[in-house]
Amino acid sequence: MATQVILPKLTYEMEEGRILEWLCEEGNAVFAGQALFVVETDKASIEVLAEEAGILLRVLVPTDAVVPVGTAVAWIGAPGDAIPEVEALHPPKEQEAVSSPQDIIVTSRDPEAVVASPVAKRLARELGIDLEDVQKHVGQKRIREVDVRAYADARRTAMGTEGPEVAGDAEFELIKPTPLQRAMALHLSQAAAIPQAAAACEVNLTSLELLRNELSADWEASHGFRLSYTHMLAPLVALALESCPTLNATWTDEGIRLYRTINLGVAMASDRGLVVPVVRAANQLLLAEIASEIVRLQRATMGNRLPPQDLEGGTFTITNVGMLGITLSIPLLNPPQSGILGIGAKRAQLVLKDGQPVTIPVTWITVAFDHRVVDGVAAAAFLQRVKELMENPRSVLG
Repeated sequence: MATQVILPKLTYEMEEGRILEWLCEEGNAVFAGQALFVVETDKASIEVLAEEAGILLRVLVPTDAVVPVGTAVAWIGAPGDAIPEVEALHPPKEQEAVSSPQDIIVTSRDPEAVVASPVAKRLARELGIDLEDVQKHVGQKRIREVDVRAYADARRTAMGTEGPEVAGDAEFELIKPTPLQRAMALHLSQAAAIPQAAAACEVNLTSLELLRNELSADWEASHGFRLSYTHMLAPLVALALESCPTLNATWTDEGIRLYRTINLGVAMASDRGLVVPVVRAANQLLLAEIASEIVRLQRATMGNRLPPQDLEGGTFTITNVGMLGITLSIPLLNPPQSGILGIGAKRAQLVLKDGQPVTIPVTWITVAFDHRVVDGVAAAAFLQRVKELMENPRSVLG
C-alpha cells in the first residue's frame, strides 16, 4: 500500500518549507534513511530522509514550491501500488496553486549542470527561469546575474508583457521572500526591539599577524585548509567570555541566565541569506579543533546542507566583515544572546616608533550588547580583554 511523504516540522518555529531539490526521481527505488529531498526552513536548508523503503511513485510538490508543514509532498510504495486520484495539494504560498498531481511536470534535468554564479541561480529560481534556457539564449558557458535579467527581459518582450511593475515614476521588481528571509526579518525585528548599546576599540594586529604567518607555513598541508583570522579570533573571544560571564547570557522573564558553556555562533553568508552556525564548547577546544569545526560549518553552509542542530544553542556571536573591506561594523544582536562582536578589516596605520614613522596593521572591534544584561563597564572590560588577547596571542594560541 502506498504511503504519503509528509513535509515534517524540522524546527520549533517552522510553519512552512520551500522544496529546493528532489534528490530522487519518480520511479527510483529508495531505502529507509535515504535523503529524499532538500527543504528550506526558517533556519537553513535541510535534507529530509525517507522513513520507509520502496519506489518513489509520485512527486506531488515541485521544486521551489512553498508549502505548509504537514503537506503531502510525495508517495512511496511498491511497484503497481494504487495512488488515490484525488489528492488535495496545498497551494504554494505566494505562487500559483497546483491543481492536481497530474498537472505537475517532473523534469530529470539537473540544474547544477549549468555553470552559474550563486546570484544568477537565486534570481533564476525567483523568476521561475530555467538556466539551460538562459544558456541557450546568451550562448556562453557560465551564466551571470546580468544574463538571467537579459533573458527575462527578452522573454517578457516576446510574450508582449510590459516588464517591471511601475508605481508612479519609479520602477521596481517585487521579490517574494523565502522562508529563511522571512524568519531573518522577524529575528532582526526582535533584535531591534532590545535596548542595545555598543563599544569599540582599535587593536594592534602585529603579533597576531606574525603568529598567523608562522603557523600558516605548514598549516594547509597538515590540516587541509588555510588558517584564517576568524579561526584565530574564535578561541580568543571564547577565552575572553570566561572572564566576562554577562556577555555569555540571556535575559528572560524569570531572570538572567548565565551559561556555563560557551557556544560560539559564527556568522556566515550563503546564497540564501545569513546564517549563524554554532561551535559548541568553543572555550574547551584547541586552535586546530575550533578551526576545523568552523571549516566544516562553512562547507555545510555553502552546500546548503546545514542541519538544524548546528544552528541552535548559541550563546554569543562573532561576525567578521573584514574580508569585505568594511573597517567598522556595529552589528545587531542575535536574540536571545546578550552580546555580539563585530570585526573590521585590517588596515595600515602610521605611528611613531623610537621617533621614526612606521606602519602597523590595525583593526576595529565592536561589541554590541543587551543593556538589560550587560552594563557599560562589563562591556568595556570584555572589549579590553579581547584586545589584550589579540595583541598577545601566543599565550593562548602559540
